[in-house]
Amino acid sequence: MFSIDPGATYMMPAHFGPRYTGEKTSGWYHDVTVMAVPYRTDRDKLAALLPAGFELADDAIITVYYACNKNIDWLAGRGYNMVGVNAAAIFNGADEQLEGNFTLVIWENLTDPILVGREVQGIPKIYADIPDHVIHDGGWRCSASHFGNRIVDIDIKNLVDVPPADVAAAELARENKTHPMSWRYLPAPGGYGPPSVSEPITFPSENLLKQVMVGEGMLSWETLTWEQNPTQFHIVNTLGALPVIEYLPAIVTQGSTNLALPEKWTRSLLPMQPHAEAMRLYEEVPSVCFVGSGAMGCFNALVAGAAGLNCSVYDSSQAAMTSLPERLRAMGGHLCQQGFFSNDDLTRALDGITPFDDLRAAIAGATLVSESVPEQPDIKRAVLAELDGLCGEHVIITTNTSTLLPSELEGALAKPERFAALHSHLGAKVFDIVGGSRTDPQLLEQLEAYVRCLGGYPLLLSKENPGYVINSILGPLLTASLLLMTEKEVSAEVIDRAWMRSQSVAIGPVGLMDLFGLDVIFDSWQRPGRRNHPLRPRILAQLAPLIESNALGIKSGQGFYNYPDPSYAQAAFLVGTTNAKPIDR
Repeated sequence: MFSIDPGATYMMPAHFGPRYTGEKTSGWYHDVTVMAVPYRTDRDKLAALLPAGFELADDAIITVYYACNKNIDWLAGRGYNMVGVNAAAIFNGADEQLEGNFTLVIWENLTDPILVGREVQGIPKIYADIPDHVIHDGGWRCSASHFGNRIVDIDIKNLVDVPPADVAAAELARENKTHPMSWRYLPAPGGYGPPSVSEPITFPSENLLKQVMVGEGMLSWETLTWEQNPTQFHIVNTLGALPVIEYLPAIVTQGSTNLALPEKWTRSLLPMQPHAEAMRLYEEVPSVCFVGSGAMGCFNALVAGAAGLNCSVYDSSQAAMTSLPERLRAMGGHLCQQGFFSNDDLTRALDGITPFDDLRAAIAGATLVSESVPEQPDIKRAVLAELDGLCGEHVIITTNTSTLLPSELEGALAKPERFAALHSHLGAKVFDIVGGSRTDPQLLEQLEAYVRCLGGYPLLLSKENPGYVINSILGPLLTASLLLMTEKEVSAEVIDRAWMRSQSVAIGPVGLMDLFGLDVIFDSWQRPGRRNHPLRPRILAQLAPLIESNALGIKSGQGFYNYPDPSYAQAAFLVGTTNAKPIDR
C-alpha cells in the first residue's frame, strides 16, 4: 500500500513516489539574464491587489521583469523564460515584519517550474509563450503572449554599465528589504467553499550578479477579450489599467540565482501552527531543562523560550549562573541583529527562561532534558549518569554534541532507550536527531515533533556519523580558514568578507568559530580520532594562545573579533578593502 514518507517531498501524482533528489538537483540557476522595468503607479489601484497583512511600501512602485533562465541544476541543465510582476510591499505579521516585493503574477513557458512553484512555493504562476529576448542596435526587447495574442512588450534602451562598487553600495542600501513574498492559495476540491490553503508566504533566493546595466525602459500592455485569452484576460487588463505615472531607471542584470537556500526555505508567514503530533508533544512538555549554560545551552533555551515553552537552565558553575541573564540578553541581541529573532521573540524567550543552581529543582516538571556540557567524554558521561538517576522514567534525555556519537555515551545510562542526540546549530533552526544503538524509535518521532514545535527543521539520521551532516561539511571550511590565517597571513576580515559576499550570508567562517566558541573548536581537535591528523599540531598551536587568554569568542566578549559589536556586523563591512594582512594576535 502506498504511504507518504514524511522526510521526502511529493507532488501530484504522489503515489508514484517522491521527487528525485540526486547529486545535481540543487536550486542553482547558473545563467540568468533579467530585464526589469519599474514605475510609479496609482497607489489606491495597486493597494487593491494586495491581500490582508500586506501594505504598499513608501512608494507605489510596480516592477515588470523578464528572466531568461539557462543551465538549471534541477532541470538537468535545461532552462525556461519568465515574465513577472511585483509590487514593493511590506508584510505586517503577528510574529514578524518583512519588506520586499509581493509577487502579483508570473508567466512561464515551461510546465515543470509552474507546477513546482505553485504547489511547493505558493507562487501565482501561469503559462505564456515567452521567446528569448532580442538585442538590436543596443536596445533590448522581449514579450509574452498566449493563444497567439500578445500580453506585454518590454523594451529597454540606452544601457550603461554600473561599476561594481556602486552595485555593492546599492545592495547594502537594500539590505533586509529584498524579501520575496506572495500568497499561496489552493482551492478546496471542486473549487467551492473554504480553500484548502490560503496563507502569506516568503520564498528566499540568492542572486550573484556579474554585470549590471541601467537604461530607459518602457512597457506596452495589450487589452484582451475573454475570447482571446479566456483564463487570463482579467489579469492582463487589470495590470494594463495601472497608470504609468513615472518610469524609474530600467535594469538589465546577468548572473546566477539559487532558489533553494540551506536554512532559508520557503515558508508560511502565518504564526506557527504545530500539527497534531507536535501539539500533543508540546502539551506533554510543559517545560524543558537545559543543563549547561554555555553558548549552545543559551541558544537552545532562547529558541525554546521564543516558541513559548517554559525553560529552566542549570549550570554547576556559580559564576556562569550569575552571568546567565546578561549572556542571554547579549546572545539574543546578536541573534536579533542577524535577523534570526524579532524583538518580540527575544522578549518572549527571556520571559520564559528561569535559572536554577540546583539540578533536581531544574528538572522538576520537565519531560525533556537537553545536556550541553563541555565536549569531553568523561564529563558528558558523568552528567548523563546523574540525569539518568534523577529523571523519571518518562523523561527524554538528549545530548547536544556532534563530535561524540550517542553510542559512545549511552553506556552511562541505565535506560539508554530514552536517550538520543538532539544537536542544534547556532543561528539556525536546524536540528540533528540521531539515536544510539538502543534508542527507542518512537522517541525519535517525539523529538521530530518537538523540533517542529520550535518552528525548526529536523534532520533525522538513520545512521551515526561523526559531525552528522552540517558539521561534517563545516569542518573542512573552518580548518581551511584557520590555515589561511596562520599559513597565508590572510586576515579574519578578508576571509569572512569573501565568504559573506560570495554566499550572501550574514556571518563568515571565522565569525562562526567565535559563535560556536573557540574552546569548543579547540576541544574537537583534542579528540582521539584526530590524534594523527597532519594539521592537528598547527591548528592547536594557533588556538592555544586564544584559549589561554580566555578569548573564546562571543561567550567571553573577544575571540577573532571583539563583541558585542564585531566588525562583520557593521553596515560597511562588505564594502571594505580586501588587502590581506597578518592577524594581530
